[in-house]
Amino acid sequence: MAAAALLMTTACASTHPGTASGAHDPLEPMNRAVFEFNRVTDRVLLKPVSAAYIAVVPEAPRQGVSNVMRNLREPWVFLNDLLQFKFDRAGATLGRFILNSTVGIAGLFKVSDDVGIPYHSEDFGQTLATWGIGDGPYLVLPFVGPSNGRDAIGFAANVYGDPVTLTLQEIDDSKKFFDLSLTRTAIEAFDARVRFHNEIDELYKEDDPYVVARSVYWQRRRYEIYDGAPPEPEEDLFDQLEEQQAAIEAEDAARPD
Repeated sequence: MAAAALLMTTACASTHPGTASGAHDPLEPMNRAVFEFNRVTDRVLLKPVSAAYIAVVPEAPRQGVSNVMRNLREPWVFLNDLLQFKFDRAGATLGRFILNSTVGIAGLFKVSDDVGIPYHSEDFGQTLATWGIGDGPYLVLPFVGPSNGRDAIGFAANVYGDPVTLTLQEIDDSKKFFDLSLTRTAIEAFDARVRFHNEIDELYKEDDPYVVARSVYWQRRRYEIYDGAPPEPEEDLFDQLEEQQAAIEAEDAARPD
């Protein structure tokens, strides 16, 4: 299923890699419906639980949970560094994981930040992008949020293909493995909701939060794919021709008869 979806994504991406200024969104009516479902779910369920968690649990333990979840992602970041041939970053990721897992007590403390090894994120969606796979259509996934054809495949790989998940599969039976993997994914999602609690509230106050979320997602993914230095969007050839034609017409209109 993943291979078939990837081929479909590649086909779509070859035609619609996205515009120069935002995501390609041919499925907007469906995406808006899913976005509204996610918004209602967040307002009814996630926001109250997140607010209660922030009110009851002090910041230090909350930060410790975030640190542990981030540390568990490090082997997957390391693997994607290698798949993208970013060997210097892979070395930094490995060193950060070892340091935080030992001195940082299983990642509870971000010791690597204190010694000058900054964190960076890599996932399989970014790896596919470096391999030349285009965005594909913009998607809003239930409970997950903004994505696209390529990153939807990357998300599935992130959940089921990272080294921590495979290690759990080796040491436990399939049912227990599925429970553990699902629990880990849910904790990561809830941790993200807690960390961006205020930002999400502000998003839903926008006149059109769907458009804002789509724009923010597209810009953030470009930033991550290009390691913080995305190229300036190239101006469309037809836009250039229109500007040249407009300039010629303006000159003609300015000439005396």
